[in-house]
Amino acid sequence: MKPLKTIDKQALEDWDAYLKSIRKDTAVDLDMPYEERQKRLTYLEKHPLLWIKEMFPNYAKYEFASFHKKAIKRLIYSPKNWYEVLSWARELAKSTVIMFVVLFLVLTGKKRNIILCSNSLDNAIKLLAHYRAQLEANQRIQFYYGDQKGFKWTEDNFITKGGASFMAVGARQSPRGVKIEEVRPDTILVDDYDTDEECRNPEIVNDKWNWFEQALYFARSFSEPLLTIFCGNIIAKDCCVVRAGEMADSWDIVNIRDKNGFSTWPEKNSEEDIDRT
Repeated sequence: MKPLKTIDKQALEDWDAYLKSIRKDTAVDLDMPYEERQKRLTYLEKHPLLWIKEMFPNYAKYEFASFHKKAIKRLIYSPKNWYEVLSWARELAKSTVIMFVVLFLVLTGKKRNIILCSNSLDNAIKLLAHYRAQLEANQRIQFYYGDQKGFKWTEDNFITKGGASFMAVGARQSPRGVKIEEVRPDTILVDDYDTDEECRNPEIVNDKWNWFEQALYFARSFSEPLLTIFCGNIIAKDCCVVRAGEMADSWDIVNIRDKNGFSTWPEKNSEEDIDRT
């Protein structure tokens, strides 16, 4: 066996430290009786905002803004097929809120086959790592839903014990072969898809958009529900997130400040902090 390279060893140490911090932040009362646990879980699942605060206390330390609450409700209780675009400014937690929603849908059995796509495979893997870490190390998820780590557990594709699959895909890579048993992708997440450099080249924008529409989107089933969530800032007049927004069921655009000049998430971003930044 070849020795680990220094960079690989450091990456493993960083990952272990990340998992350790999640375990520490999600400590739970293991002495809670089973009946009480099940009663509490039933209540939490009927109140998703409380569920999120219970499962992710390290993330959900700021009170949700109204646009967060509306988006969470829209996505969790969306119609059979729903196409959502979130263009929230940086520091408004769009990727984090989507992780809350998707893990809620997976752990409650509503979704089973998730593809996460980004501008590159490396970036998609980085984004998906947060999902894998929570499923692997979050003690509250384990307490309420059991151990999640399944037989396949790699950085770009992992399957939970309950049979939910998560796959990372880079732009213009083949999404074929992602069917799990009888389930084709029922959730497509597109995050950080556009880049400044690529948006200066209309041919690249067209190529990436055509790939999303013709290859990634049609990895779905025609007869089964699909939740599509496209996250991204508007970085050019013509970019993929703009094209997605123009055809979405909901395109939610939220800036760091509202039309009256006030912070859209004052519980986290104060006027003084925004001014200084």
